[in-house]
Amino acid sequence: MISRNLIRQSLKTLAPAFVLLLCCSIGAFAQSPSATRESAQTTKTVFFNDAALKATISAIGSQLNLNVVFDDSMRDEKLTLELKDVTPKQVMKIVLIQKKLQARTIEENTIIVFPDNEANRRRYGQYELWPAKSDATK
Repeated sequence: MISRNLIRQSLKTLAPAFVLLLCCSIGAFAQSPSATRESAQTTKTVFFNDAALKATISAIGSQLNLNVVFDDSMRDEKLTLELKDVTPKQVMKIVLIQKKLQARTIEENTIIVFPDNEANRRRYGQYELWPAKSDATK
């Protein structure tokens, strides 16, 4: 049988650990706005299994504070992808490459996504590529 002293000692030892764990979890939920912006640049593991392409691109765009507009010729295909240690910007670039799409900045914080073909490149040629060449390596 377990003695009462052993139970009391265990509770004295575990109680501070539980309080510390509770404080850490509350701190994770109460992030400041600047911490939220920084989290858009942190690396994550991403897994999409038969996800709708347009919804996925829109969700990634919102993490990057981008409004996403789709060309009328764009089909809503399914996307299956698993990536580790990537930023949202890297995920967006990889999705665009995998699905043979291109994105261009049409307004500040607004991009248009379209199938990458000669006709569409001519159609949207006046707009700057997203990401801009200056930050394409980031």
